[in-house]
Amino acid sequence: MKKWIETNDVVLWPEAVRFGDVVYPPGGAFGPRIQPTIELVLLHSGEMTVWIDGVRHYAPAATITLLFPGHEERFVFAADSETHHSFAHITLEHLPPLVEVHLRSLPWSLPLSTSMTDLMSRGLSLRTATLSTVQPLLKAIAAQMLWRYIGEGERLLAGEDAPQTHPAVEQVRKYIQNHLSEALTLDDLAAVGAVSPSHLIRLFQVELNTTPIAYLWEQRVAQGIDMLENTGLPVGIIAERCGFQTSYHFSRRVRLATGYAPLSLRRRAWQGR
Repeated sequence: MKKWIETNDVVLWPEAVRFGDVVYPPGGAFGPRIQPTIELVLLHSGEMTVWIDGVRHYAPAATITLLFPGHEERFVFAADSETHHSFAHITLEHLPPLVEVHLRSLPWSLPLSTSMTDLMSRGLSLRTATLSTVQPLLKAIAAQMLWRYIGEGERLLAGEDAPQTHPAVEQVRKYIQNHLSEALTLDDLAAVGAVSPSHLIRLFQVELNTTPIAYLWEQRVAQGIDMLENTGLPVGIIAERCGFQTSYHFSRRVRLATGYAPLSLRRRAWQGR
């Protein structure tokens, strides 16, 4: 089969999207149910066995699976540990035949990449956003996830395995995204990754060319810039929500990153400059 980049362009835009996140206790189960939509399932920890129309499928932790609508499914999760997974239900009025062919040609589960995890985190974070454009944003993220699933699946079939992110790095990155407003130390992050502080520093330097604390501040600044450009919240509130102790520290970091003071940056963004 030809790779997707060698085929004709196809427009893929969901009619509706729903993102969710759930942790099942040991021995958890779900179903049977008829799968209502296309669904991407990101398995962060534990394991998952799914009977689809009576056929058994298994997915370990750190994988992503794709489910198609119209099939009967029964889920059983890890017997001796919690199973954490997040999901995107993607409703398409019409699944283009070329897309469906590619999706069905791929392995049932793929290694869970950092990029997929980041896209899911963005989708989950938007659930509580007050933007009038939340639905288009969610649909755009879901479309990206489907295209990436095709691309990553084709790469896997071609034997072009991407470098795997160390589980500790992935766990710490996800924790940082969900706790930016909190006072986090290197020891805190190392405990999240279940490694020593020195080992976590080495992992971040090898895989991300930075340190855990530097990454934390980069993400705080990035979120602060996003909130400046896309909300009307006062600078002080944004600084607090992004984990800065003072507005002065926040303003200094924003100026270093962009060359502009926070209010100047906001004004330029709102004026389309």
